[in-house]
Amino acid sequence: VAFSHATNVTITGGDGYRVLTVRTPFPGGQPQSVVLVGCGQGDPALPAALAGAPVVHTPVSGIFAGSTTQLPMITELGGLDRITGVGGAALVTDPAVRGRVESGAAVDFAPNATIDAEAVVAAAPPVVLSAGTDDPAFPALAAAGIPVVGWADYLETGPLGQAEWIKVVGALTGQDARAAEVFDGIAGRYTDLAGRVRGLPPTPIVAGQPYQGTWNVPAAESTAGILFRDAGATWLGAGMPGTGTQAQSLERVLADDGDARIWLADGPFASTADVATLDPRLSSLTAARPGGQLWTRDRATTADGGNALYERGALHQDEILADLVAILHPQALPGHAFTYYRQVPAG
Repeated sequence: VAFSHATNVTITGGDGYRVLTVRTPFPGGQPQSVVLVGCGQGDPALPAALAGAPVVHTPVSGIFAGSTTQLPMITELGGLDRITGVGGAALVTDPAVRGRVESGAAVDFAPNATIDAEAVVAAAPPVVLSAGTDDPAFPALAAAGIPVVGWADYLETGPLGQAEWIKVVGALTGQDARAAEVFDGIAGRYTDLAGRVRGLPPTPIVAGQPYQGTWNVPAAESTAGILFRDAGATWLGAGMPGTGTQAQSLERVLADDGDARIWLADGPFASTADVATLDPRLSSLTAARPGGQLWTRDRATTADGGNALYERGALHQDEILADLVAILHPQALPGHAFTYYRQVPAG
């Protein structure tokens, strides 16, 4: 399988089987390989390098999905009925997936962010997709012969790298061609949107918000940073190297970005008056005052705290970019209907 943006995963051919390798399945984790064998074939003779690697017979008839980011990748390949388990069902935003849990067709195997090993072993799913972290249940699942794929889309650098993990689901479900088609559509729309603002003067923004006295500003090559850049933004972190965030003081952010008219925050804020409860000094931001714009990423949230940004948005990075383009350069996307971002009313 060819990956054009994702770098943390490979799927290579073998003698009658394929090898799915996740280079870093979780922070600090060692590379993990999973052998993919076609339906009806016996377990192949494996080289020493793959001794002990879990074997998954594809296409799988059921999937235990540990992360909400996996769900749209499964459903868009026609695999809703293959979702037999979800981790943390309360955070799921897709009504169809929630319906499977409510009907008993899918179980919540990690309701408190920790896998219930006994429940998984009893269900014996063909494959478990991790939630992106190590889990004390994994040795018990391995001993029971239940394959676990270390899912680490969030460790990719860049939004399209995350979205391209749909090809992993394609390999597991026998939908390689469809997965490539869906991804190419997303990548094409993303590229078109970025092209609409390329060459326009960048719009200054305030990015993120302080937490416990520290303001973690997205660096230039982080996923958020790439989205901001492709949407035509400039901010303090645009000149900072790195793929994560850079810890800054509130004073530094105020000095560098305090005059920006747009603030892309995390919230939650019911009105702009609420920013003072986070820190009174934030009220001095131009974006938090009359004439400014404060935006948060919580338009598509549920009463249980689920946010479609971390579900559908993980695949549809083009939709996130569209929201950002419409905020920063509204003339480039007139009449846009927002999916994930919400403008906080003045108060």
